[in-house]
Parts: sequence; C-alpha cells; structure tokens
Amino acid sequence: MSQLGDLEVLLYLCRRTKRITLNNTRKYMKYAIVLVLAFMVNTSLLYAQSGGGKSSYSRFGVGLLTDQSQTWNKSMGGVGIALPSGSKLNTMNPASYAYVDSLSIIFDVAMSGNFGQMSMGKNKVAVNNASFDYLVAGFRLHKNLGLAFGFRPYSSVDYNYYSSSNEVFRDENTGELVRSWTNYLGTGGLHQCFIGLGWKPFGNLSIGANASVMWGGYDHVVMQEFTQDGTSTADFNGFNFLQHADVLTYKLDLGAQYVFRMTSQDWLTLGATVGIGHHFDGDAYLYRYMSTGDTLKVDNEGGFDIPMTYAGGVAWQHKNNLLVSADAHYQTWADCKVPAMVVTDGVVSYPSTDKMYKNNYLLKAGLEYTPNPLATRGYFNRVKYRFGVSYSSPYMMIPQGESASMRTTEGPSELGLSLGFGFPISNRINARSMVNLGVQWLRRSPSLQNLITENYFIINVGVTFNERWFMKFKIQ
Repeated sequence: MSQLGDLEVLLYLCRRTKRITLNNTRKYMKYAIVLVLAFMVNTSLLYAQSGGGKSSYSRFGVGLLTDQSQTWNKSMGGVGIALPSGSKLNTMNPASYAYVDSLSIIFDVAMSGNFGQMSMGKNKVAVNNASFDYLVAGFRLHKNLGLAFGFRPYSSVDYNYYSSSNEVFRDENTGELVRSWTNYLGTGGLHQCFIGLGWKPFGNLSIGANASVMWGGYDHVVMQEFTQDGTSTADFNGFNFLQHADVLTYKLDLGAQYVFRMTSQDWLTLGATVGIGHHFDGDAYLYRYMSTGDTLKVDNEGGFDIPMTYAGGVAWQHKNNLLVSADAHYQTWADCKVPAMVVTDGVVSYPSTDKMYKNNYLLKAGLEYTPNPLATRGYFNRVKYRFGVSYSSPYMMIPQGESASMRTTEGPSELGLSLGFGFPISNRINARSMVNLGVQWLRRSPSLQNLITENYFIINVGVTFNERWFMKFKIQ
C-alpha cells in the first residue's frame, strides 16, 4: 500500500474529524434536549401550580379558562387560528401540523410567573404564583401529514380569601355585637392530554383534528365563623359547605387553513376552527356542615357541559420577516350547565344550572418582526420581536350570594397587552431552536363596583427545540 502524501493525510484527518465532531454534536444535542426537558417539567410539577394564576373569579363554574396559546404566540396576543406550524408548533389549529418540517422533531415546553394585585375599594391584596403551562411535541408522519401531541391545562381553580362584616346583629341575651367572618378556599382545575393530525389533501388547503382526554376536578370550601366580644362563638348557625367534583371526558377540535399567494413576497392565510360541545356526567356533590355537628350530603343530578366554540383568523406574511395576524372566537357558554347550590325556603339542593354562564367572544391581534432571519452578522438581526393585544367579554355569571337561585351579574371582562422575544439558541443562520420570553399585562374588570378588580403582570418563559433528527449527513 502506497504512502499517503502530506496533503492527502491532512484532508483525510479533516474529513474524519468533521464527521466525528458532527456526530458527537448531534448526539450530545439530543442528550441536552432530553435533560433540559426533564428538568423543566420536573421543576414545574414540583414547584408550580398547573394551569394559571390565583384569582377570586376561579371560584365560579369550572374555574378560569386558561390561555390555549403557547409562549411564542402569547406574546402576539394569543393569535394562532391562521398561523402554520413550520419551525414551531401551533396547537390552536390542528390543520397547521401539515406544515411541520419533514426533517425535524419539535418540542415546546413552558412555564410562567404571575405577579398580581386584587383590589376592591381601598382594600388591596398581592397575589403571586408560578405555573406549568404546557408540554407539546410534533413531527411529520408522511408527506403532507403531521402529528402533534402534548399536555396543557384547560381551566384553573386557585383562590383563598375572606370577607368580614362589621355588624351582623346584636345578641338579645347579652347585648353584645355579633360579627361574621367568611373564608373562601378553592383548589383544582381541568387538564387535557391531546393528540392531533394535520393533513394537506391538495393545493394550499390543510385540515386537521385534535382529540383530547380531559380530566380533573375541584373543591370549593366556604367556612363562616361568628365572633362575639372579639371571641369565636358557636351559638349561631354558620354557613359552612364543600362543593366537590371529579371530571373525566373528551374534547374534539377541528380546523382548516388555506394559503393564498398574493405576490412573490406576500402570503395570506385564512383559518377556522370548531370545538365540539357536548354533555358529560361527573361525580359531584355538596357537603353542608351544621353547627350541631350534623352533615348533609346532596348529590348532583345533571352533570356538566362544555360549549361549542367557533373561531376564525387571518394572517399576512411579508417576505420572511414580518407576520401580522388577527383572530375572533365565539363560545356558546349560555347553553352549558354546571352543578351549583340552590337554596329554596331553607332547603338546599345541588342541581346543574345554566345560570352560571353566558355566551362570550374573544378578539386577538398581534405581529412578529424579524429584522433579517438570514443575517450572517449581528445576532439581534435574527431575534424575533413580538407584540399583541387581546380582549375577552365575560363568560361567567356571579350570584349575589351563595345560592345560584339569587340574582346574578356578569363576571369580569379581560384586557391584555403582550410583548415578547424569540432568541435563537445557536449562531447558525436560520436557527430554529428558540428561547421564547414574553411579558403580559392582564386586567380583569367587573361590571359592578362591589366586585374585585384584578391586575396581573405575567412573565412567560418557553423553549422550542427544533432539531433535524431525521436528516442523515454524509461527508465525503
């Protein structure tokens, strides 16, 4: 065998080193992705409440509905109906999965921190917590066919507050003033695991479906205490009860998208989704605790409903650096029932009632701007800058008392502003793995002055891993 020349040896070593380095880099990148995902999920589950922030309004219905967008589009006001899943997943419209890159597998995981204040008149209370938002993944199964799956909350129940009365009445025997203190405590929420398919049957049309298993439950506790001469007394009947529910059902969402090529540098996408509402049973009951020590259990008859939901969206993309989108949603909550306590002539019952909800709509708009996604110099030229705004009309009705048979008033409307950034993880041109950072301001405004106003500052942190695991590199 002839000896290799110096130049041939050098070329051989370069090729071999490049191959080894590339293989090791890909291998270590996969290990790093798994470790980071495991760390984030475990940290979230150990230290965070799943599903959202503390709110007094999560006391009603099935709780506060959680935002179904992801960190990257939360910063765009929560839009997503007309956005495709290319370098990142968009679970708001399953039709978008048809556009997932055939060479990539995508992971997306996120947490958020909520820093808020509840106020009523001159009374103000600070509320802070962290939450695990979602974990989703997706890849292409076949040409024009994409798959996604994951976990995300549907609603959250998380509150703990009390109210006091300066004067209830005077004890006829002692003449002492009797006051009351009522503590309200709630925990729980609904969660969903989903799997979805997106298919492009022809041309620029794509359709898809998300099928979810939904489960969870809640506990609502009310404890009333009377005080006489500054000390607790059991001479009067307190209003103490527990509402408990366990839920297991399904959820089905359908979607479609169509892309129009306007010019060589402009695309317009139209999107629509429909969520299938239905009735389902749940294990729900009410415990009423008497001052005599007796306990009254009342079972629910009637179960729960989830609404029909309709949404439409439009998105305009100019070149590869500007994306503008807007969505409109409508939910038929007024037709839905939920277990609620009813007191009639002193008799307590626990039927399912449709007096706890009303139909509502959501409006969202946002944009994303990237100065130059293919820039060879200047890291911040490849950063994605995002902004959005959203508004939601009330969906819950609030009883003016403990019984659902009493007069009700509309719950709070929501106004949100958001700002965010997508930071490429690597220095490669057109890098797809991102650290998504966003901030939101959210205000819940009640229709009556004697209800609570809530203001929240929310920090969203998510990581999107988009790695070409299915691509085979060959270096000759």
